[in-house]
Amino acid sequence: MKVNHAGKIATACIAAAASFAIAGSAHAQTVHYPAGKSMFDAQCAVCHQAGGKGQDGLAPPLTEYPGKYSTTAQGRAQLTSTVVHGMFGEIKVHDKSYNFKMPSFASASDEDLAQVLNYVVFDLNAQHGDTKPFTAADIKAARAQAMDSAAVHAQRALVTKGLGL
Repeated sequence: MKVNHAGKIATACIAAAASFAIAGSAHAQTVHYPAGKSMFDAQCAVCHQAGGKGQDGLAPPLTEYPGKYSTTAQGRAQLTSTVVHGMFGEIKVHDKSYNFKMPSFASASDEDLAQVLNYVVFDLNAQHGDTKPFTAADIKAARAQAMDSAAVHAQRALVTKGLGL
Protein backbone atom coordinates (compact mmCIF):
# COMPACT_ATOMS: atom_id res chain seq x y z
CA MET A 1 0.00 0.00 0.00
CA LYS A 2 1.35 3.40 -1.00
CA VAL A 3 1.41 6.02 1.78
CA ASN A 4 0.08 9.45 0.87
CA HIS A 5 2.38 11.89 2.68
CA ALA A 6 0.11 14.92 2.07
CA GLY A 7 -2.85 12.99 3.47
CA LYS A 8 -0.87 12.11 6.62
CA ILE A 9 0.08 15.75 7.11
CA ALA A 10 -3.52 16.91 6.62
CA THR A 11 -4.77 14.28 9.08
CA ALA A 12 -2.13 15.31 11.62
CA CYS A 13 -3.07 19.00 11.23
CA ILE A 14 -6.75 18.27 11.70
CA ALA A 15 -6.03 16.12 14.76
CA ALA A 16 -3.79 18.81 16.24
CA ALA A 17 -6.39 21.52 15.65
CA ALA A 18 -9.10 19.36 17.18
CA SER A 19 -7.04 18.57 20.26
CA PHE A 20 -6.12 22.25 20.65
CA ALA A 21 -9.79 23.24 20.42
CA ILE A 22 -10.79 20.61 22.97
CA ALA A 23 -7.93 21.51 25.31
CA GLY A 24 -8.88 25.18 25.08
CA SER A 25 -12.53 24.66 25.89
CA ALA A 26 -13.93 24.74 29.39
CA HIS A 27 -15.85 21.54 28.82
CA ALA A 28 -15.01 19.10 26.09
CA GLN A 29 -17.89 17.69 24.10
CA THR A 30 -18.16 13.93 23.79
CA VAL A 31 -18.54 13.07 20.13
CA HIS A 32 -20.15 9.76 19.22
CA TYR A 33 -20.59 10.67 15.53
CA PRO A 34 -17.26 12.16 14.37
CA ALA A 35 -18.15 11.89 10.66
CA GLY A 36 -21.32 13.86 11.37
CA LYS A 37 -19.37 16.45 13.34
CA SER A 38 -16.94 16.87 10.44
CA MET A 39 -19.78 17.52 8.01
CA PHE A 40 -21.54 19.80 10.50
CA ASP A 41 -18.37 21.82 11.06
CA ALA A 42 -17.76 22.13 7.31
CA GLN A 43 -21.31 22.74 6.09
CA CYS A 44 -23.65 23.72 8.94
CA ALA A 45 -21.62 25.66 11.50
CA VAL A 46 -21.27 28.63 9.15
CA CYS A 47 -24.91 29.49 9.99
CA HIS A 48 -25.76 27.39 13.06
CA GLN A 49 -22.35 28.12 14.67
CA ALA A 50 -19.99 25.74 16.46
CA GLY A 51 -21.81 23.41 18.78
CA GLY A 52 -25.13 24.31 17.12
CA LYS A 53 -25.63 27.40 19.30
CA GLY A 54 -27.32 29.31 16.44
CA GLN A 55 -27.10 32.92 15.25
CA ASP A 56 -29.72 35.43 16.35
CA GLY A 57 -32.05 36.34 13.52
CA LEU A 58 -30.40 33.96 11.04
CA ALA A 59 -30.18 30.32 12.10
CA PRO A 60 -31.79 28.71 15.15
CA PRO A 61 -29.89 26.80 17.78
CA LEU A 62 -29.85 23.03 17.26
CA THR A 63 -29.25 22.10 20.88
CA GLU A 64 -32.80 21.24 21.91
CA TYR A 65 -35.51 20.95 19.24
CA PRO A 66 -33.82 18.31 17.05
CA GLY A 67 -33.51 16.00 20.06
CA LYS A 68 -37.19 16.43 20.80
CA TYR A 69 -38.13 15.99 17.12
CA SER A 70 -36.23 12.72 16.97
CA THR A 71 -38.60 11.12 19.49
CA THR A 72 -41.58 11.03 17.08
CA ALA A 73 -42.04 9.69 13.56
CA GLN A 74 -43.26 13.09 12.34
CA GLY A 75 -40.31 14.85 13.94
CA ARG A 76 -37.83 12.40 12.42
CA ALA A 77 -39.44 13.00 9.02
CA GLN A 78 -39.04 16.74 9.62
CA LEU A 79 -35.35 16.43 10.36
CA THR A 80 -34.63 14.26 7.32
CA SER A 81 -36.77 16.44 5.04
CA THR A 82 -34.98 19.57 6.24
CA VAL A 83 -31.50 18.32 5.35
CA VAL A 84 -32.63 16.79 2.04
CA HIS A 85 -35.01 19.49 0.75
CA GLY A 86 -33.97 22.59 2.70
CA MET A 87 -36.38 25.01 4.36
CA PHE A 88 -37.12 28.71 4.23
CA GLY A 89 -39.35 31.10 6.07
CA GLU A 90 -39.67 32.57 9.51
CA ILE A 91 -39.62 30.20 12.46
CA LYS A 92 -39.65 30.72 16.20
CA VAL A 93 -37.57 28.94 18.79
CA HIS A 94 -38.18 29.99 22.39
CA ASP A 95 -39.87 33.23 21.32
CA LYS A 96 -36.91 34.22 19.12
CA SER A 97 -37.55 34.66 15.42
CA TYR A 98 -35.27 33.32 12.72
CA ASN A 99 -35.78 34.03 9.04
CA PHE A 100 -33.32 32.23 6.86
CA LYS A 101 -33.08 29.90 3.93
CA MET A 102 -31.69 26.53 4.92
CA PRO A 103 -30.17 25.07 1.77
CA SER A 104 -30.82 21.57 0.56
CA PHE A 105 -27.97 19.16 1.16
CA ALA A 106 -29.38 16.63 -1.31
CA SER A 107 -25.99 16.39 -3.04
CA ALA A 108 -24.51 14.74 0.08
CA SER A 109 -24.72 10.97 0.43
CA ASP A 110 -27.48 9.30 2.42
CA GLU A 111 -24.89 8.04 4.91
CA ASP A 112 -23.33 11.51 5.35
CA LEU A 113 -26.72 13.10 6.03
CA ALA A 114 -27.63 10.35 8.50
CA GLN A 115 -24.33 10.94 10.31
CA VAL A 116 -24.82 14.70 10.55
CA LEU A 117 -28.34 14.21 11.93
CA ASN A 118 -26.98 11.73 14.46
CA TYR A 119 -24.32 14.25 15.50
CA VAL A 120 -26.97 16.94 15.96
CA VAL A 121 -29.44 14.70 17.80
CA PHE A 122 -27.09 12.66 19.97
CA ASP A 123 -24.01 14.85 20.42
CA LEU A 124 -25.56 18.33 20.57
CA ASN A 125 -28.84 17.46 22.32
CA ALA A 126 -29.23 16.07 25.83
CA GLN A 127 -32.96 15.35 25.40
CA HIS A 128 -33.43 12.69 22.77
CA GLY A 129 -35.14 10.01 24.83
CA ASP A 130 -34.51 6.49 23.64
CA THR A 131 -34.69 7.41 19.97
CA LYS A 132 -32.75 5.33 17.49
CA PRO A 133 -29.99 6.68 15.26
CA PHE A 134 -30.78 7.86 11.74
CA THR A 135 -29.77 5.56 8.90
CA ALA A 136 -29.07 5.97 5.20
CA ALA A 137 -32.47 4.31 4.62
CA ASP A 138 -34.16 7.17 6.53
CA ILE A 139 -32.53 9.69 4.23
CA LYS A 140 -33.43 7.65 1.15
CA ALA A 141 -37.08 7.70 2.27
CA ALA A 142 -36.93 11.51 2.63
CA ARG A 143 -35.52 11.82 -0.88
CA ALA A 144 -38.52 9.86 -2.19
CA GLN A 145 -40.94 12.48 -0.80
CA ALA A 146 -41.93 15.14 -3.32
CA MET A 147 -41.36 18.25 -1.22
CA ASP A 148 -39.89 21.67 -1.59
CA SER A 149 -38.50 23.92 1.11
CA ALA A 150 -41.88 25.64 1.60
CA ALA A 151 -43.55 22.27 2.27
CA VAL A 152 -40.80 21.46 4.78
CA HIS A 153 -41.55 24.77 6.53
CA ALA A 154 -45.28 23.92 6.70
CA GLN A 155 -44.47 20.44 8.01
CA ARG A 156 -42.32 21.99 10.75
CA ALA A 157 -45.28 24.01 12.01
CA LEU A 158 -47.28 20.80 12.45
CA VAL A 159 -44.41 19.04 14.22
CA THR A 160 -43.76 21.87 16.68
CA LYS A 161 -47.48 22.15 17.44
CA GLY A 162 -47.74 18.39 17.95
CA LEU A 163 -44.80 18.44 20.36
CA GLY A 164 -46.08 21.53 22.19
CA LEU A 165 -43.03 23.60 21.25
